[in-house]
Amino acid sequence: MPSHAHSHKKVIDLEAKSIELLKANGLSVTAPRKMILSLLLKEHGPFSAEEIFKKLPKYSCDQATVYRCLNQFVETQLVNTAYLEKELAHFEFNDPQHHHHHIICKLCKKIDSFHDCILDKIETNLLKKGYKDIQHRLEFFGVCETCQKA
Repeated sequence: MPSHAHSHKKVIDLEAKSIELLKANGLSVTAPRKMILSLLLKEHGPFSAEEIFKKLPKYSCDQATVYRCLNQFVETQLVNTAYLEKELAHFEFNDPQHHHHHIICKLCKKIDSFHDCILDKIETNLLKKGYKDIQHRLEFFGVCETCQKA
């Protein structure tokens, strides 16, 4: 019983956090926006728009609505866009406290996150030089263990 109550509280917390973030970024609170943002808060990503659409409850919204919401989230910087495959955008929640990078398998396209970042020192030096609002993106490409065994 306690684990069910805990998971229910987490769902409510995600929904409350989504509502708070939408309002703070000047977006009206709609069911699709809440669902998409809650999903990205929970699972982080990165996911393609199609993957996000498939993860949402069936018939909750159409694919065009998912694209529209993601574009609004990118415009307000709630969500980051990464082009991990040619021409295919992937989206993830833009969490300032959660800095990480990705490695993408060149064969199966599986995406893993990792948190080691040697660029933080460079950013610190750039801040000392007077730059503000510095961001960087770093992706690695390789062949995962599963594909190596195949």
